[in-house]
Amino acid sequence: MTGELLQLSSLSGGYPPVSVFRNVDLTIGKGEAVGLFGPNGHGKTTLLKTVAGLIDPWDGEIRFDGRRLNAEGVMAARISKHLNYDLFRRRRIQARDVVRAGLIYVMQGNLLFPEMTVDEVLHIAPSASRGRSGVSEMQSLVRDLFPRLRERRHSKIRYLSGGERQMVSIAVGLLALPRLLILDEPTLGLSPKLRLELSEAIARIRDAQVPLLVVDQNVEFLTSLVDRLYLFDHGSITSEIDKAHMPSHDEIMTMLFGSAP
Repeated sequence: MTGELLQLSSLSGGYPPVSVFRNVDLTIGKGEAVGLFGPNGHGKTTLLKTVAGLIDPWDGEIRFDGRRLNAEGVMAARISKHLNYDLFRRRRIQARDVVRAGLIYVMQGNLLFPEMTVDEVLHIAPSASRGRSGVSEMQSLVRDLFPRLRERRHSKIRYLSGGERQMVSIAVGLLALPRLLILDEPTLGLSPKLRLELSEAIARIRDAQVPLLVVDQNVEFLTSLVDRLYLFDHGSITSEIDKAHMPSHDEIMTMLFGSAP
């Protein structure tokens, strides 16, 4: 690791007026893979959407490779519950700036283009790379990782299985040539066979030196993949664990939920 790539400092956010996460400090080094693990519904996805520029942060700082991505200061409160204040307020972070910097977020839920074919989606994906070099090499990696997509290249996205759509989602993220790839619940809702297949593909992405931030409910998968693991509970980071001291599944459950009575 040679310096920090992503740095979150005292980051807070949510959906006004509801606070979802508070005072999050998190770092990812260049060449590092980091995991985020915690109970469902405690703010992990909201945090990732904020880092990706889809939701405005309330306070704190997001820095990517030394450059601040969000505006300084505390977000002003809404002045009226009857007015869409966002129409008149300048965004505190722009998703296009995040993508241009090379921070690529693959969200959960396979939100793709249902009427486009696999080939069409993968053809337009490199346009998000903003001129970063290595498209042909990444295309080769994607073909190697997901041979099933070649078989389904003429199929519309809407006709793919959940696992196949997730493969397309990750392939799109890779073809944007990420300097950091964020994966939000990549194995969620998949059959055991497809979950294993996706987990092995993500491990190979890690081996290809793509920096990662991964959220997943499969803690064994996370601990085998990452250099460091953050535990996230009730909107806050409660622990940071490095690979040399990675606890077992049962120990992590105890750290989050306490001992069974």
